[in-house]
Amino acid sequence: MTSSKHSPPSVAVGHDHDMEAGGVGGWTTPHETEFVDPFDIGNTKNASIETLKRWRQAALVLNASRRFRYTLDLRKEEEKEQRRRMIRAHAQVIRAALLFKLAGQRAIVLGSAVTPPTPSGDYSGDYEIGLEQVASMTRDNNNAALQQYGGVKGLADLLQTNVETGIVGGDDEFAKRRNAFGSNTYPVKKGRTFWRFLWEAWQDLTLIILMVAAIASLALGIKTEGLQEGWYDGGSIAFAVLLVIFVTATSDYRQSLQFQNLNEEKRNIHLEVIRGGRREKISIYDIVVGDVIPLKIGDQVPADGILISGHSLSIDESSMTGESKIVRKDQKAPFFMSGCKVADGSGTMLVTGVGINTEWGLLMASISEDTGEETPLQVRLNGVATFIGIVGLSVALFVLAILLARYFTGHSRNADGTVQFVRGKTSIGDAVDGAITIVTIAVTIVVVAVPEGLPLAVTLTLAYSMRKMMADKALVRRLSACETMGSATTICSDKTGTLTLNQMTVVDAYVGRNKINPPEDSSQFDMVVSSLIHNSIAQNTSGSVFPSKDGGDIEVSGSPTEKAILHWGVKLGMKFDVIRSESEVLQVSPFNSEKKRGGVALKKANSQVHIHWKGAAEIVLASCTGYLDSNGSQQSIDNDKREPLITNVMWRNLIIQALYQVSILLVLNFFGKSILNLNDSMEHANQLKNSLIFNAFVLCQIFNEFNARKPDQVNVFSGILKNRLFVGIVGTTFLLQIIIIEFLGHFFSTVRLDWKLWIVSLVIGIISWPLAVVGKLIPVPRTPLIKIFIKPYQRCIAARSARNA
Repeated sequence: MTSSKHSPPSVAVGHDHDMEAGGVGGWTTPHETEFVDPFDIGNTKNASIETLKRWRQAALVLNASRRFRYTLDLRKEEEKEQRRRMIRAHAQVIRAALLFKLAGQRAIVLGSAVTPPTPSGDYSGDYEIGLEQVASMTRDNNNAALQQYGGVKGLADLLQTNVETGIVGGDDEFAKRRNAFGSNTYPVKKGRTFWRFLWEAWQDLTLIILMVAAIASLALGIKTEGLQEGWYDGGSIAFAVLLVIFVTATSDYRQSLQFQNLNEEKRNIHLEVIRGGRREKISIYDIVVGDVIPLKIGDQVPADGILISGHSLSIDESSMTGESKIVRKDQKAPFFMSGCKVADGSGTMLVTGVGINTEWGLLMASISEDTGEETPLQVRLNGVATFIGIVGLSVALFVLAILLARYFTGHSRNADGTVQFVRGKTSIGDAVDGAITIVTIAVTIVVVAVPEGLPLAVTLTLAYSMRKMMADKALVRRLSACETMGSATTICSDKTGTLTLNQMTVVDAYVGRNKINPPEDSSQFDMVVSSLIHNSIAQNTSGSVFPSKDGGDIEVSGSPTEKAILHWGVKLGMKFDVIRSESEVLQVSPFNSEKKRGGVALKKANSQVHIHWKGAAEIVLASCTGYLDSNGSQQSIDNDKREPLITNVMWRNLIIQALYQVSILLVLNFFGKSILNLNDSMEHANQLKNSLIFNAFVLCQIFNEFNARKPDQVNVFSGILKNRLFVGIVGTTFLLQIIIIEFLGHFFSTVRLDWKLWIVSLVIGIISWPLAVVGKLIPVPRTPLIKIFIKPYQRCIAARSARNA
């Protein structure tokens, strides 16, 4: 860099030439004699330190430039890849837009101004508002148009429904609404035909290899053995290949039909709607415009709609908008899009658009087809089969080349030792026959090596498993679920009975630390407590209680947990309408799995505000400072009211067993040799005594494990055979102890025990059982022992603090 700046071009070129040639001084000019090159090294041994430093710096600069150039190349590749991704994303967006256009086949009217209906408006039958007016308002989130219609209540009047009681009418009313506003369904694309599956099954590389082998075997067999006998091998291979293709296509076609049925069942969600003032559970396909639908956490919005009322209601619209941000719904943003999820809160919505008249319906109509995806296991097995087929084909070609080379070079011999091929002597016919025999061997290798039945066997097995599970009323939505569950070792469930019939009832109830038996007997607690319980049940639940249509038992709606609580309220004799009218709901905090609790703030007639909470006991109790006993008196909650990890019952059992074990082991340690008449040598007698103490101690722990199963019950053996893990652990521990004493004495410093000492050890361990039974008859106080012992210390600390004050 320095030379190119201060010297003429000729000098720079000359030095470049000299440096590349490895010398200096072979090419001079007049200018070089006047210019001192800072990089010129005449002799490396005599080079100055400054010159060497300059060369090192130049090398560092060159290395850095190379690395920087490599980094630039990487960045250019990344930029190219980003451009490719952007192009693909734009292509997908354009494709989606075209799909929407083809599916909808209607113009989308944009704009914020929607004219309210007039007498000459485009009505939908008997209704004072048209389909396009409602759909465009919801689609464009046009709050101004909603206000022009008179808000949610005004729109409900135009749709001839009520925001409180929903649609009133029979089947004729719902049929009329479907004719006017459409049904909540969308067209489903037809599945693939059987011939399509047949063609796809034929495309398998493994089957193609086998078919080629079949044709070759057929031709060679006919050539060598004639048509009558030579077609057997090739024909059997071709028949097997065709059979596999036919069975595979049939199986895939049946799975496709099953997929369509399962998909239909999966889409047929049942949800609650409010019709005629009652909550009813209907199919999602039966929803019509004008329905009032309650929403809670986890629900899918079944149709386009408008918010009527809600509490902390938030919607996840990422499935439609692609944005992961949770959208809060209130009067400023009241519009719902079908297909979105309720992320938090609860509320009710008025349906304004269903089926193909929603963006979700258009999207589902364009993609609702069987993708024909293979399960992960099928993909792996197909890959294995293809790989094995390629390896088999390669080995067959290699063997074919070796055998042909040996044959035509005269190294192959017959059974009698004669050479099979002799140049100039063997006829062309015999040479061809020998070559055909060799090719037949190669074809046989291919046929044997290719596992054409492996993927088919797995497919048939999974399909059979799916049919058997469906026969047991287990709906298998995906074929891959069978193989996934086959790898599951543990199933985790929540505390709300998900793996049961999802039907719960109140079995036990505790009020003021007292168990109510039976739970519906409200006479066992004070009126103040009863009033608070009634308010909590009536107001802190989102379910409904109403008389049945036929005059039978009272019907209850809601989640399984809330239905159980509401049923309990009915048994308590609650008048839900009266109780709910006596207070005003100020705020609702919906229950969700993160907070593990939900609550409601109520304003009573005397202006008092009560907050009722429900949820996980450990969460609710942790925030409480007091409780009401069964007499209605407020009691404080301190650590005494919270049961410790080690209860008094456990302390009693531990102390009894510890005293017994320490006593018996001390006796053995000091008097064991004389008691057991161990008259051997001093060293061996001590080893026997120590081994006996160790064995007896371990057996005491083993037998005491049975006592620990049920610390407060006398019969510790009930249900023991159902707990196979416990039995296995105890058995394994006992077996290991036998191995340690009898065979591993060298490693554990023990000696073998005879049968008499084993009986002594077992008796010492078994005594812990009757001792535990006797101990469980000893009563213990409810107050934790640690509190009993710590109270004097606390009193001393308090007295000392008072004196210092």
